[in-house]
Amino acid sequence: MPQLDFSTFPSQAFWLIISFLLMWLIMSQFIVPKIVDILNQRQRKIDDHLSAAQGFRQSAEEALMKYQQTLKSANEQADKLLYHMQEDLNKKIKQKEEENARQLAAVAADNQKAIEEKYSQIMAQMEQKSAEIAMLLVNKLDLNNIILQEDIVAVKNRNEKNE
Repeated sequence: MPQLDFSTFPSQAFWLIISFLLMWLIMSQFIVPKIVDILNQRQRKIDDHLSAAQGFRQSAEEALMKYQQTLKSANEQADKLLYHMQEDLNKKIKQKEEENARQLAAVAADNQKAIEEKYSQIMAQMEQKSAEIAMLLVNKLDLNNIILQEDIVAVKNRNEKNE
């Protein structure tokens, strides 16, 4: 193997140093600066993205705060509106109940009056019928001499006074 031959070591070492220096020069002058530039650009992009993300995060937090404040104020307004609507509804219900109670009282008074009128009519009819029955009994039992019709009317009048 020629690379293990000691007579070719100096020329191999010379060319090794030359090619190493040439590669080092090419790398240091052309390739490494491009790689460094690419890495710097990447770092700038990452930093830009991170700062943009931080800005988005802050704007999202601000939007969330505004949303929560708006939601809170909307809930407060809804509660106030609901409270006022409930008060109005309760007032209307109370008014309607009072109106119904008045109407019911008027109807009850009218009914009571009608009942009293019917009662007095029925009582008058009952008195008339009872007087007629009493007269028939008197006639049937032939008590005309003992009980007079005037006595029956007097008893009826006395009963009316007691009531």
